[in-house]
Amino acid sequence: MRGLFGALAGGERKDQGGSRYGLVDEMWADFFGGYRSSKSGVSVNWKSSLSNTTVLACCRVRADGHATVPWKLYQRTETTKNGRTVVGRREARDHPLYDLLATAPNEWMTSLEFRETQSFHVDLAGRSYAFKNVVRGEIAEIILLDPGRVTKRVNKDYTRVYTLHGLDGTTETVTGDKIWEVKGPSWDTIDGLDIVRLAAEAIGLALATEESHAAFHRNGVRPSGMLSVEGTMNEAGLIRLAAWVRRNFGGAHNTGRLMTVDRNAKFFPMQMTGVDSEHLATRKFQVERICEVLRTMPIMIGFSGDKNATFASAEQMFLAHLVHCVRPIHRRFGGSGDLHLLTKKERQQGFYTGFVDSDFLSPSVEAKAKYNQIALGGPNNPGWVTQNDVRGWDEMDAVDGADTLFVPSGMAALDETGKLVPITAPTKPAPSGE
Repeated sequence: MRGLFGALAGGERKDQGGSRYGLVDEMWADFFGGYRSSKSGVSVNWKSSLSNTTVLACCRVRADGHATVPWKLYQRTETTKNGRTVVGRREARDHPLYDLLATAPNEWMTSLEFRETQSFHVDLAGRSYAFKNVVRGEIAEIILLDPGRVTKRVNKDYTRVYTLHGLDGTTETVTGDKIWEVKGPSWDTIDGLDIVRLAAEAIGLALATEESHAAFHRNGVRPSGMLSVEGTMNEAGLIRLAAWVRRNFGGAHNTGRLMTVDRNAKFFPMQMTGVDSEHLATRKFQVERICEVLRTMPIMIGFSGDKNATFASAEQMFLAHLVHCVRPIHRRFGGSGDLHLLTKKERQQGFYTGFVDSDFLSPSVEAKAKYNQIALGGPNNPGWVTQNDVRGWDEMDAVDGADTLFVPSGMAALDETGKLVPITAPTKPAPSGE
């Protein structure tokens, strides 16, 4: 078997069946820290993008939203009470996958660390790969892979074949059922869109602006003011005058002192120019552009372009971030986990993964309590959830007699045949210890 660099020189591989497939050029660009030059002249790849504080901050905020929320395995349950079928759920702690999702997918990573890195891969590379180590038909561990070391080939029947490139130069080809792939937004349904490449101009301009600003402070001359005297003065005189000014009028302890010099000297203060102002405005503008690309509210990374933002508007921005940024991330990874980590038979048995995001997505305790009160039912409206439903949202255990829907006293419940259904009030759970 040829090593990594031999394969690179050959530019083409064959699988065991003799079929040829080309290596993806951009995989090598990512692997070697290569570049995709932007019009600003700055090389843009995942590594250089992370050196931009806005990209780094946005990716961290998105990764935190994904990784800091517990991820668990559940199973839907059905029980019969009083002739009625009650649908519920339970934590499937007896399933091998439960501990992998909730605690540690492998021996060296926690669930938080795994999903945090996974989020970075999807956001900056468009895809995330993980190897499923299956032992006796069950997933024993999940190993996250560097996207730059994985080459994917799609066959005519849409089955996947993945070639893994090891650090020692060896390669191994595995079938699609051994890899858990999470794609970002996709056009061809095969590969996730390369956000870094598509946003190369916005990221490149931000990097170029930072670089030029740094060079300005490193190489530029920008004194706070200019002292002009009549006549000529040699270098030694200029040095003495500058040292005298710094000694007597420089520093905070000399603030407010009256400057007196001879030879009809005049002091001219220097202020920020219009070019400087536009330079700073460009940097602020690029922060907003990058936040747009990564679907992150600017206020979430500590940037607020709106100086008139109030506490109420900031609260709505935080809520918008949770609803329009964090929740889609949970749905993307949760759906991918159901598809790739559970078998079709297990899904038919009611197993599914779920993020415990009830508190995370709640705007406030007061609003949450009000919603629960209305959902349970009141004097003027029937309830559409039970007490056990509400308890389940807060990860509380179900109690006996709390699976009945409430209706107002002036209303009655009907079954499918139109007959009245007797409504029994839920029994009060016994106090703990009895």
